[in-house]
Amino acid sequence: MMTSPPTPINGKLVRSVGLWGLTAMVFNGLIGAGIFGLPASLANTAGSWAPLMVVIVGLAMLPIVLVVARLAGRFDGTGGPIEYVDAAFGKTAAFQIGWMQLLSTTASAAANVNLLADYALRGWGPADAGPTVHAAVVLAALSLIFIVNLNRTNGVARTLELLSIAKLGPLLLLILLALPIIAGNGGAVHPATQWSPSEAALLSAYAFTGFEGALTIAGEARDPKHDFPRALVIVFAGVGLVYALLVWAYLATAYVPGAVDKAPLSSAATVLMGAAGAILLLATATLSIFGNVINNMLFLSRRLLALEALGGLPAWLGRVHIGSAVPRNAVIFIMAVLVALSLSGGFAALAILSVASRLVVYLGCIAALPVIERRDGRPASLAGNAAIVAAAATCIALIASSEAKSWLLLIVAALVGAIIFSATRAYRLRAAPATG
Repeated sequence: MMTSPPTPINGKLVRSVGLWGLTAMVFNGLIGAGIFGLPASLANTAGSWAPLMVVIVGLAMLPIVLVVARLAGRFDGTGGPIEYVDAAFGKTAAFQIGWMQLLSTTASAAANVNLLADYALRGWGPADAGPTVHAAVVLAALSLIFIVNLNRTNGVARTLELLSIAKLGPLLLLILLALPIIAGNGGAVHPATQWSPSEAALLSAYAFTGFEGALTIAGEARDPKHDFPRALVIVFAGVGLVYALLVWAYLATAYVPGAVDKAPLSSAATVLMGAAGAILLLATATLSIFGNVINNMLFLSRRLLALEALGGLPAWLGRVHIGSAVPRNAVIFIMAVLVALSLSGGFAALAILSVASRLVVYLGCIAALPVIERRDGRPASLAGNAAIVAAAATCIALIASSEAKSWLLLIVAALVGAIIFSATRAYRLRAAPATG
């Protein structure tokens, strides 16, 4: 079957990513580093109830996904939540949403590339590797991720599709091998080390975040209004099932109450497959984090495009290379920031913002949906309104459970963002007459 050539968008970006590419981006946004440590944390705080906790929290988070999916079905430009909030509340609010996403995703990417280096050195590095070797591995990983992101977006999508298969395969194998053990001791009681269902719920909720990142590249998707809602709901449901089964597999095979287990899935794989299993899961974790950081660099560069289009960032960040249809200036800028943060450890301060900023993004989307639907003359059904209320309730519950200092830091970050937006807009307005 012949494939139609990519369609130029605004003379810049190109619509070249299909359903499978978008699915891989959503998948890599959800599954990064967290799942490889999550089972032990959940087992220690919820014991035998941990798999059910994952399912319950996944169902509580589902209304947020449904709200975002409804928005994704209405827009096809670059920016995702930035575009949604701009349509509902204007450029100032949209810039703040994008600014929060920039900060949280940058912190996550810098932290994860350090974790990637840790995993790589643990499996294949010298036993006495020091800070210099660690820094060299960080730079090598970022350089490779940078090269991938200089390719056309459909090329990045194909890379993410391959990485998705590479990390999902071993996880499904682990679940498959654990099923007979789960069936054999299904009634076994696994006590929590320190019973804390609220902490288990928070850990589970944070594991379900990240799905919204892929929406940023809607301007490069072939049919985002059709494909994104499907990709979001299917991947979210599938990942939730995988999470629950992995936690159950760990409980049934390797969980020891009171023990500190920093690599629970590797422990489970060792029980099921021996030393080869541990090596397989170590490689899987490394590839998983690699895919997650590729994802993040892609989304960060496109967010810079969306924020520049609002007039809140310098125009040079919005330039797209004619030959590759890639915003190379934005990719280079993100690479420089990630190198600086990854090597200096500066991501630790920004990491405090991660949870609060994601919740702000979700709340922005939840608030935008009814405004946009009323404006379009298509108010939501009773079920649609119920999803909005349930999504807002979940966000409010998570806000009530989060640390106060993260919200104080978020206020400071918002003020900095407001200054950047106002100053850049004023400068560009003054410069506009001089340039034409």
